[in-house]
Amino acid sequence: MSATMQSKPYLDGLSPELVHKIAEDLNLESIRNLRLVSKVLRDHLYCPRFRYFIAIQKTDLTSRSLTRLRQIADHPKLRSAVQTLLVLAVVYDTSELDRMLRTRRRRIHEQQGVFSMTSEPEATDEELDEAQASHQGLLNLIQEQEIMTRDKSDEQLLADALRSFGKLGSLAIQAAVFQGLGRYTAASSVFDWHPIWIRAAQVYRTVTQAVARSSVIVNALHIYTSSKRCSVPTWDINDHMPALQSANFAQAAENIKSIALSVSTKVETDYQKIAEARANLSGADRAYYEAGMGTQAGLLSENDPSAVAEENYPGVALLLKQMPNLERLDLHLYDTLQGRANSYTKVFFYIANGLVLKSLQHCVLRGLYCEESSLLTFLRTHDALMTLEMREMHLVSGSWAPVFAHLPTMPSLQQVTLQNIWAPEKGLVSLASKHQPKEPNPEIPSWRGDNTSSFPCAGGDMVHTRSFSREEILKEKFRFAEGPEGRQLGSPAFHVWITSRQTEYGPP
Repeated sequence: MSATMQSKPYLDGLSPELVHKIAEDLNLESIRNLRLVSKVLRDHLYCPRFRYFIAIQKTDLTSRSLTRLRQIADHPKLRSAVQTLLVLAVVYDTSELDRMLRTRRRRIHEQQGVFSMTSEPEATDEELDEAQASHQGLLNLIQEQEIMTRDKSDEQLLADALRSFGKLGSLAIQAAVFQGLGRYTAASSVFDWHPIWIRAAQVYRTVTQAVARSSVIVNALHIYTSSKRCSVPTWDINDHMPALQSANFAQAAENIKSIALSVSTKVETDYQKIAEARANLSGADRAYYEAGMGTQAGLLSENDPSAVAEENYPGVALLLKQMPNLERLDLHLYDTLQGRANSYTKVFFYIANGLVLKSLQHCVLRGLYCEESSLLTFLRTHDALMTLEMREMHLVSGSWAPVFAHLPTMPSLQQVTLQNIWAPEKGLVSLASKHQPKEPNPEIPSWRGDNTSSFPCAGGDMVHTRSFSREEILKEKFRFAEGPEGRQLGSPAFHVWITSRQTEYGPP
């Protein structure tokens, strides 16, 4: 170590990035005290770089994090530096600590290339004491969350902070699972996903209601589109609309220029029914479940009365109607049903026939079920689109031919991306060009896992993903070659295609 470094006080020797990371968990009073330690820390904590660091703020809706957020929102200099607010819908999961305390063994996961290994060495007394303390901490957090959700104090505190901010570039909601001992994990990696969906709906209601009460100006709203295997059921969106309308959500929503929204089909929330379904598992299904590999027991069927009730369908259109100045729309549907979610064509029917977004230029539709007539209506209504993405789109009735024929007639359309386009009865539509040979491209072997646009079949490659420039739109006019007649062949590319679709679109 150099003499210069040795002569500096310990904290003064820390990099600005590390000081900013420390300040991330401090309240404003603690940050002020830290600035008084030395001139170096003072410069670190209010320099332009620090303002850039605090541009993204987050809250897990605990009283501690909301109090810190309010302090920043009330600060005249820091308030204007905040551009993005990330709200975490946290589920507190005690299952891993329960297992550790019951078995007295800790679990270690190791990743070596594509292989993962798990070992369970015996835990020391110190590790068990730490686990016990963390377990109690989780129980305390669960209790606090239940109280704040019930009395809506989280909504009030968040609304107060948003009111003080006045304006934000973007507001995002993401899911997270906290398992204690400082461990956060992704929602997609947790065995029991039902609590995540329930918490996601709660936080959606809290955040949108807080936005309405505060009248904050928000340019972009992102709701669970960055969280795998987590969405807001369309039923909850519809059920919450009267409360939003009463709170004059439209006043704040008219400022929103971009929304990315992940919704899902109906989810069972009665834990007794879920437990009964899992108790009735037998044979391989039970073995798979007991090994922690998941189960579809507890999913509603495609014909369940609650899954096909009319209350599941109009809410998304009603929500989007509050945002007349949208320029970007990213709408994603996650399927949580056993069977096909064909009845959810009504979600897009309400959108296509009740929504006019005159400023819409960029549109992404993912995982939706629709009819030819609804899709054509939507495209004709929004003929100023510049970019269009349709991914994992299921046409339940009609044909894709009229839709593809309409796209080149849209005067402003500069780019189109298609992925996993499904036709009635026929299934997956081949996106291979008529001018492209059916034989695999020797430069990108179709069996490779990094080939993300096709997978091999007997008779050639099935092309499932393509992007088109304006020139290609006018030249090819979406006239595709027939797909290979033979079945798909086992390959990394096919495995990646299957697993990525289930991760992105369900069922869980």
